[in-house]
Amino acid sequence: MKKRPFTKRKLLLFLQVVVIVGAVAFLTLPTAKKQYEDYERSIQEDNVPLAGGGVYKYCPTSINGNVLYCSNEATPGEVKDGICYNGKRVLATTSGAWDSVQVCDPTVVEGDFTYEGNSYTYLMAYLGCATYDCTANEVGFAVSNDLTSWEKTGRIVSASRDGYWGVGQPSLINYDGRIFLFYTSGTASQTTTYVEELDCSDLDNVQRLGKVQVSCNYDFISNADFAYSDGTLYMTCDTHPFPSGDLNFISAEQSVYSASWDGSLDSLSSMDWMRIALIGEATTGHDRNHNGCFARDGYGRLSSRTLYVTTADEVGSWSENLYTYRFTTVGF
Repeated sequence: MKKRPFTKRKLLLFLQVVVIVGAVAFLTLPTAKKQYEDYERSIQEDNVPLAGGGVYKYCPTSINGNVLYCSNEATPGEVKDGICYNGKRVLATTSGAWDSVQVCDPTVVEGDFTYEGNSYTYLMAYLGCATYDCTANEVGFAVSNDLTSWEKTGRIVSASRDGYWGVGQPSLINYDGRIFLFYTSGTASQTTTYVEELDCSDLDNVQRLGKVQVSCNYDFISNADFAYSDGTLYMTCDTHPFPSGDLNFISAEQSVYSASWDGSLDSLSSMDWMRIALIGEATTGHDRNHNGCFARDGYGRLSSRTLYVTTADEVGSWSENLYTYRFTTVGF
């Protein structure tokens, strides 16, 4: 999300809280036509009660039915992101550090991790930066045993610092104990997505086992989340080009792809992606649809045919547009 400094504005948002009751049964991959019919079922706004006017939320990640997300709930009226869970900020910036200005884009998996001699159940990757001009974004790790109290372990992917966007928007998968870290890279030469295989059992000494670029015949890949199930890898990401207007820095449509995957790093460089859903205004009723994530279990497996999509609308000034950021859940 593009960041610009601005003065505090009061935008009164009247939120309707919707409780979604019911379980979504997991379905194996049918034909593309059937999938388009599936995801066009009814949707609900997930308007978690916020702190009144001047508040936004976006960049969700789902793990075992729990949703962490990015919001300025702690500082209404200011563009100062924090990572939140159940309406409370659980990860904030660190003064003087590489993530002193912003933390956002969480992704979480469970596993067996140690850091400074202590054992942890959850590993989070997140975007952090120390700049105000949307450049030099980087990726770091944090660990927890309860999704609420997090200990930062440090930066894991650094920006090239060429004056461009950097790296961020991570997505983690734990596949048989092997950690796959996907992330967007924006440099002077290209915007693309990479994935690294890591041994994160000892976070004081992370072992890098390889890195490949993830590509797609339909589009270049950015802002992607991943999930796997029964030999299939799913990807949801931006759809390019972005539309013009005041919200010209986010996608109008959220794409969903699938491809066969054997669980190896090498195969991720040559995936035969098929687009199985395209979620836009006709589905959600909103101008912009972006920063999506899958409903996943603790290891990144697809737990249901549900996608969280961040929505936004052009309603006025840049800050007023920003305060329309909310979630919608969509079946696909």
